[in-house]
Amino acid sequence: MLSTTQTLPRRTIALPTRRLFSSSSPTLSIASKLYPGLYYHEHPSQPSSYTLSYLPSPPPSLRFSPTTIGTLSPLSRPPSSFDSQPKADQGVPPILPRTLSENPDFLKLVHEVIKANVEGDLWLQTKAKSIGEDTHIHIADERSPADANRIGDPSDIIGSVLVQSGKVVGSTYEPNHVAYRLVTEEGGLMRLPQGLQGKLVEACKRVRVIEEEAAREEQA
Repeated sequence: MLSTTQTLPRRTIALPTRRLFSSSSPTLSIASKLYPGLYYHEHPSQPSSYTLSYLPSPPPSLRFSPTTIGTLSPLSRPPSSFDSQPKADQGVPPILPRTLSENPDFLKLVHEVIKANVEGDLWLQTKAKSIGEDTHIHIADERSPADANRIGDPSDIIGSVLVQSGKVVGSTYEPNHVAYRLVTEEGGLMRLPQGLQGKLVEACKRVRVIEEEAAREEQA
């Protein structure tokens, strides 16, 4: 299990230096009001498009970064008066399945963080103690909470983990690669349980340090 001072496994954060580059042009970054802790970074080559991140500045490279959630592009057509008006931060496109191109490397980082920290999550520990018996429990996205004693929509189930004798067994964590989506039409962008969300941001910060070190080495 990772603590705030430990690092992720090297296989997760080892970055190929040859894919990094540094840009000297300034980038507009906007803090989201709809999603606290989220930032929009103006895309340097795609007009009216943004990359999304939980860090206040963009990575040294847009070609490869596990810290980039995805690329947000404008709607192909503006919503008509008959369409439901999607929520959006001022000046940027709404975050929808049809506007966000997901970054698979970010999703891999999400699952690595969950697996490394799931045993220490207080909410899951409490839930495991209440169950007691050996069974698997789902880790659900909090953007669309399911009714009590009901399983949420498959697109909101991040993964599952075994509860054994009232304890979460982190090594048994299984990602929901088939159905889970970073963004849905109804719920919007991913909202991890609070404790795991904090661990994800910490991991992004550690990855960014490695990215910046690699970029400096390439420029030297």
